[in-house]
Amino acid sequence: MNEKTDKLLIAGIELWLKVGCAERERAFAQRIELNVTLELPLAPAGKNDDLSKTIDYAAAVEGLRKLLTPKKFRLAEAVAEQAADYLLKKFKPRAVTVLIKKRALPGIDWAGMEIRRP
Repeated sequence: MNEKTDKLLIAGIELWLKVGCAERERAFAQRIELNVTLELPLAPAGKNDDLSKTIDYAAAVEGLRKLLTPKKFRLAEAVAEQAADYLLKKFKPRAVTVLIKKRALPGIDWAGMEIRRP
């Protein structure tokens, strides 16, 4: 794989967050699924079997939980922006993509959004 397209994927991060436009929606935490794609060269880590040359996904997940769980959000878009900003500043990937999935309405599996930030 070309280093410019190398991606570290973290799928199905379960977060319980207070998200919603109405105050009653934010009164209780709801299950949110977060999927993250971090773009960075992975060859140095793979060739040297060296964690310091990649992103420790356990640290990324723990950091996202600590950052997002205590907050209240009106929009899932705000969750995605804060997650992307944190990952970019903390781990310095070339780019990050964040996909948020939320059970929003009866009769649909989920609603969500995906953002990519360089």
